[in-house]
Amino acid sequence: MINITIKQQIGMLQKFADILESPLENGKLTIPINKGKGYLKGLFLGNGMGMMIRNYELYEDMLVSKKGDNEAIDRIIINFSNIFFDDEGIRSELTPKDLPTVQIGKGKIDIEMLIPKRVKYRTILIGIDKKRLKELLGEQKGIIIYEEILETEHVLLFEEIITPAIQKVANEIIECAVPPNLQNVYWKIKANEIICLLFAELFKRENSPVQNLNENDVVIIYQIRDQILQQLNVPPLLSNLAKQSGMSESKLKKLFKQIFGNSIFNYYQTFRMKEAARLLNEKKLTVSEVGYHLGFSNMSHFGKIFEEHIGMKPKKYSSSV
Repeated sequence: MINITIKQQIGMLQKFADILESPLENGKLTIPINKGKGYLKGLFLGNGMGMMIRNYELYEDMLVSKKGDNEAIDRIIINFSNIFFDDEGIRSELTPKDLPTVQIGKGKIDIEMLIPKRVKYRTILIGIDKKRLKELLGEQKGIIIYEEILETEHVLLFEEIITPAIQKVANEIIECAVPPNLQNVYWKIKANEIICLLFAELFKRENSPVQNLNENDVVIIYQIRDQILQQLNVPPLLSNLAKQSGMSESKLKKLFKQIFGNSIFNYYQTFRMKEAARLLNEKKLTVSEVGYHLGFSNMSHFGKIFEEHIGMKPKKYSSSV
């Protein structure tokens, strides 16, 4: 087991390099062949913004413990996960750890994360000072989520599903098809672009009050999220989830929607239909097989829900892919 404890975001790459006993070369750490494969690349983009591209897998488990620091409230951390892939193809199943998502957070929250051995870890991490982010986004009066992120000292965490537009820019960041002497300029432009696309999604959320978070509540909400997505054939029952979480139903609903931007059931239904599309596309199952597999007894109802989320009837989708 590899153990890494990080007290602040700056110096993270060097700490990783020291533990793996591998040198940093122009901000890039190549994983030693006896310990895994892939790389991590750190980029200082100036004006309070940095970016790290992480594309690696290790041959032993790694436990990363990140300790929140007192300056965390003035720095926004944006983590784009599972948004670029290798040539080995398609995932075999949908799991919470595979979800192409982006998290945006601030505040002093301790995080402990286990990265299992032989699991591909692919993210783009951006750290940006609140002052720099405000300059980038400009004044956005009356948008509560903007005001909470940039003008309060609340501990916050939001998560969004990766859109095709964000996916496209992430791929462009990875590929970076420009000469070396222009790469930093390119990465700075693309970092600004992907941040703007993220906030375009965040600004679509209901303009409702936001609650200050604590570490325990965040852990519980993610446990509930993982449980929902591990049983896509069983619709979630709020009373059971509240009992398991130790929260009231109203608190569970509020915090879940605050973090994920959707109600528990709508969030579940979204990924249920994503899995339906995957089974039709990759596994080539029939519409009835997919519907029954995901807990539907009425295929007409399944078709209606699928069309609402995917944009076409499942039979038409199946024949078009």
